[in-house]
Amino acid sequence: MLEFDDIELLQLQFCMSQTKSMMAHPSEHMRHASITKKVEDEMNRRREEKGTYTPEYVRLQLEDQLRKLRREMGD
Repeated sequence: MLEFDDIELLQLQFCMSQTKSMMAHPSEHMRHASITKKVEDEMNRRREEKGTYTPEYVRLQLEDQLRKLRREMGD
C-alpha cells in the first residue's frame, strides 16, 4: 500500500486532473478514472476524519508552522 501525506495526495490529485486529456486507449481512461476515484475517496475520508483540505485545517497548519519557526529563531 502506498502512503501519501496530505500535500502529496493533493499534488497527485492535481497531476491526475492535468493528465486526464492525455489518455488515448479506453483501458487508459478506465484506469485513470479508477485511480482518480481512489485519490478523491481518500481525500474525502481525510476531510471527514481530520478536516484536512478545509480552510480551518490549513489555518491550524500555518499557525503550527509559524510557532515552529519562532522557536527556531529564538523568539
